[in-house]
Amino acid sequence: MIAKITIAMFCCVLAAGCKGREAELEKQLGDVQNERTSLQQSIAERDAYFDEVLRAVNDIYADIERARAKESLLKKGSGVAEGPAHFTNADARQKLLQSIGDIGSTLKENRQKIANLQAKIKSFGGQIASLNEMITNLKNSLREREESIAQLEARVQGLETSVAEKTRLISQKDETIEMQRTTLNTAYVAIGTRDELKEKGIIADEGGFLWGLLGSTTVMTSDFDGRQFTPIDKTRDLKFHVAGKIDEILPRRKSEVFATAEDEQANSELTIVSPDKFWKQNYLVIVVDSYNQQ
Repeated sequence: MIAKITIAMFCCVLAAGCKGREAELEKQLGDVQNERTSLQQSIAERDAYFDEVLRAVNDIYADIERARAKESLLKKGSGVAEGPAHFTNADARQKLLQSIGDIGSTLKENRQKIANLQAKIKSFGGQIASLNEMITNLKNSLREREESIAQLEARVQGLETSVAEKTRLISQKDETIEMQRTTLNTAYVAIGTRDELKEKGIIADEGGFLWGLLGSTTVMTSDFDGRQFTPIDKTRDLKFHVAGKIDEILPRRKSEVFATAEDEQANSELTIVSPDKFWKQNYLVIVVDSYNQQ
């Protein structure tokens, strides 16, 4: 009887121990499963993080390569890569500078993207060597493109300044040439009766006898006032219309280098036949015998 009781008690103790062990095992199994789930979640988050970082890195690399390609096209199109650039007009130079500015803006945006990416890597929980190396390479590539595009812009701006200076010098030279041409082609004409021209101090009688009443010669004075003359273009103004009869012209020219004619109203016309020979002297005085009163 005692033996049966002892066995029963042992069995009860054994059953209680088994139940306790089972509960402990179930708890450990639950902890392992929770840890496994947490680890799987961490791995999934890490994978997603790496995917996001790699996509960002690839996008930035693609932008930098596009910037490189655009820069090469600009250099090829402008001739900067081979030597001095030649621009047809100011619009072409402005468009080139605008394109360079667009590339610079893209590079600036990518610099901000790299900074954001670097901050994301640091915030993930420690430094990751491979990612940090990628970021370093990205920054180096970006810096190379920024330096290259800055040099290109500086060259274009320098060339633009050079072109502007050359344009100014050419314009200045053209003005000088035009002034010289105008000076060379300008002659001066005065028309009037003998009395009018004497009164203005343009002509005078020279020589003769009886106080110049006989045998005197009409000449231009040496101290005449140039403001009494009208400037003309001797390459274009080849005819002079006079309301009256032309008496003489001064200084005297050979008759074959000009011609005179009168119309029915007693108006006169002087036509220059050989301008080069006629204008060996740049002043012309047309002495009118009398004005046409009609």
